[in-house]
Amino acid sequence: MTVAKTLFPKAFPGLKSVSNPSPAELRRRAAFEERITSFRAPAYYTRRASSRSAQNTFLLEGETKAGRHQAAMAPEFARRVADWVAQAMPKVEWYRIDRVIGRHPSASFHARLWLPQEYARVALLWSQTLFAPSQAQKNASREPDVLTVYLPQWKELIPEAARSGLPERLVLLCPDRGVNYVLGIDYVGEAKMSFLRLAMFGMKRRGGLGLHAGSKLIRAASGAELRDVGMLLFGLSGTGKTTLTLDDHGLKKPEGVLTLQDDIVFLTQDGAAYGSEDNFYVKTEGLAREEQPDLYAALTDENSVFENVYVDEASGAVDFLNYANGTNGRALCRRNLLPNTSEQIDLGRVDKVVFITRRDTVVPPVARLSRDQAAAYFMLGESIETSAGDPSKAGQSIRQVGFNPFIVGLEEEEGNRFWEILRDNPGIEVYLLNTGSIGKGADVGGAGAAGVKITKAVSSAILAFIARQGKPEPGAWNADDEWGYQTPARVPGLDDFARKYSPRSYYRAPTYRRLVQDLKQERQAYLSQFTRLRPEASRAL
Repeated sequence: MTVAKTLFPKAFPGLKSVSNPSPAELRRRAAFEERITSFRAPAYYTRRASSRSAQNTFLLEGETKAGRHQAAMAPEFARRVADWVAQAMPKVEWYRIDRVIGRHPSASFHARLWLPQEYARVALLWSQTLFAPSQAQKNASREPDVLTVYLPQWKELIPEAARSGLPERLVLLCPDRGVNYVLGIDYVGEAKMSFLRLAMFGMKRRGGLGLHAGSKLIRAASGAELRDVGMLLFGLSGTGKTTLTLDDHGLKKPEGVLTLQDDIVFLTQDGAAYGSEDNFYVKTEGLAREEQPDLYAALTDENSVFENVYVDEASGAVDFLNYANGTNGRALCRRNLLPNTSEQIDLGRVDKVVFITRRDTVVPPVARLSRDQAAAYFMLGESIETSAGDPSKAGQSIRQVGFNPFIVGLEEEEGNRFWEILRDNPGIEVYLLNTGSIGKGADVGGAGAAGVKITKAVSSAILAFIARQGKPEPGAWNADDEWGYQTPARVPGLDDFARKYSPRSYYRAPTYRRLVQDLKQERQAYLSQFTRLRPEASRAL
């Protein structure tokens, strides 16, 4: 038996356990900590963690080496923790829950969660994001593809662990074995991503790429032609990815939108994008009925499940704008309650890829990228930190390779694979979409200190414009001499687009040159650490 198998088993015979309880049973078991909304949906509140513990996540290296932005775990450290977990497990009554990630045969993974029955609320929400297993997958003797042991009270059960000085919240993963230990944590997002992280890694091993992206199919008119356009939208939590993935862009029949996935997709070598989840686990911060009526209506349903969302104890009224429980409120959103959805989760062909960033000075609302530039911007992954990742840094500028905080292994492998997929599928177009603002700190043009906000309506109109694009007409896109990408001369429905949304309109020439040069140097310095990145991408900026 290998070291990985010794440290991270996938079967635990003899434990007190209940296999695959129903949602009704899980809710009954979680009733002691439930707050009921006015529309009869359950709401729960975490006791130990309200966001992911990214700083305390460690990888046990073996065949797979940790990337530059992943913390490796020493084997002796892993052995101690694994031994403590093994000692603790017989002291607990467990649920063993089987689910399936993805439905396409080439991009499907059997997931198994071991969870103390005391934390049934976690399983109630998590289990409904994925698909029901087959009868064979429910067999306890059959090893799953990915497994998570989820033990919030580990230090309470093991005195040696309590005295060890190790962090209370700890995530250990063994990618070569397909196993996670999630310890000292009771946040559903950590359970969800423990599985999806290793499924993305598994897809990379199968020759594809796991992506932190939403997917949708837009039926758009290009002249007299009506065509279906497959679109992927990348972006970190809080940048508008979910909002724009669910958006209908105001399209009317015969045009329209079909929303497929919100969070994780599996991109194949031939340019298909297969889905991973059934229902959606959405961030509710800032959700207002007036701005997102469809999502609001879908969530205020008895089949939703809420985590850290404010619910008035007396009336049961839900207030998504009240942050008494923090800004990382989450909810299970039923796919079938959202308009523009169906049972379809797979995209047979990707036509457009959109990287969603948030910047505030010289990045335009949209730019079209070459293949080499696309690989470079994929590696840059520019955005802002949100309360879902590190609440202490919320609002700060960050860079995350692939817009994906869940990469396992060397980051260059992801960028190189993405470049290769674009090379082999030349019909895929890639765009950069800025949902922040432009002209912050402007010294001409009247933008004011805060700059010009790029609203949801502007971003929505841009995506509809991109979807409708057939073969670009001469003069439709202008080359940017400073950056090398292209920007549109006009966007239908947005008046005076070329002037109002050009960063150059808000700065004197010396100021603009300085801002451009500073950003170029920052980007190049960041890319330079990835020494195995293809030279075409490294030189693209």
